[in-house]
Amino acid sequence: MFLTDPALRRIAADTNDVLPEHLWRHDTATLDALGDLARVLHKTALEFNDSTATLDKSLTRLGELAEAAHQQLAARADVHLAGYHQALTDALAARERHLVLGIMLITAYRGWRNHRPLGDGDERHLLLQPGDPSRGVAVLRQQEPHTWLVFPDTEAARAFDIPYPGRLVGEITQTGAGWTPIAYTNVRHRQSQPGLTYPLPACDDLASACRSLLRWWHLRHSEAWRSRTPGQLTPAELAHLCT
Repeated sequence: MFLTDPALRRIAADTNDVLPEHLWRHDTATLDALGDLARVLHKTALEFNDSTATLDKSLTRLGELAEAAHQQLAARADVHLAGYHQALTDALAARERHLVLGIMLITAYRGWRNHRPLGDGDERHLLLQPGDPSRGVAVLRQQEPHTWLVFPDTEAARAFDIPYPGRLVGEITQTGAGWTPIAYTNVRHRQSQPGLTYPLPACDDLASACRSLLRWWHLRHSEAWRSRTPGQLTPAELAHLCT
C-alpha cells in the first residue's frame, strides 16, 4: 500500500505527487542549493512524522476520556472529568504544532521539487481521487506509447470495494476523445477471450478513467450486475462509471 508515511501522504494530498519513499534523501549529501533544500525537507519530514504520532496519541487519549465521560453520564447522570482539561490542552497544542509543520513541509517540498524534476518512465503512481489519498493509488505501467495497465493498491481496492489489491484491473488508452478504459484481469484475455474484456465509456482525464475501471469491477462483483455487459447498463450507471 502506498502513502503509509504521514509526510508522503500530506504531500500527495496537497500536490498530487505520489512518491514511493523520501526521494529527497538521495540529494541530502549534495553540497549545493539542491542539497540545502533536501536537508531542510528531510528534517521537516521527520519532524512532521513525529508530530503526526504525537497528535494521534493526544487525540486517542482525548477520545478515551470523552468515552469514559459518556459512560458515566449514562450510568449515573453525572460526569467526572479528571485529566480532561489537560488532555484537551495537549491535543490543541499538538494540533497547532502539526499545522505549522504541515505548512513548512509543503513549502520545503515545493522548493526541492522545483529543482528536482521527477521522470515517470514506464511506471506512474496516481491518486485515484486528486487531493484525497484515502481513495488510494493506481500504479500505471506503460504497455504501449499511449496505453497503460492499471493496478490499484490495497487502499484503493478497499475504498472501491473490489477484490483486486495490487492486481491488474484493465488498461487505459489516450485517444482524441479522452481516456478510454477497457476492464480485464488478464492481458491474454484481450486476444484470446474477448468475452472477458469490457470496453467502458471514454473519460475526460486519467484519474476518472482509472476510477471507471474500479467502479466497473465493483459493479461486476455486486448483486446489481445481473450478468450484464457495459452496453447493457442504464445511462445513469454508465455516467456513474466516469465520475
